[in-house]
Amino acid sequence: MGFRTRFRELRESRGLSQAAADEAFGLVRGTCSNWENGFSEPEDELIEDIARFFGVRIRELVEEA
Repeated sequence: MGFRTRFRELRESRGLSQAAADEAFGLVRGTCSNWENGFSEPEDELIEDIARFFGVRIRELVEEA
């Protein structure tokens, strides 16, 4: 599955738009869109924050299925 697909699923399950997720993580607008479209990925420190925010393990967030 990988980060971009899992992030989108988690974001949508919380009812967050991409813009709202950008705001929640203190990101520049469009960053989550770039992640979901595979143009970039978050830094390791931010992955920890994202996993904590969604209540999942880092492994669940980043590993390919």
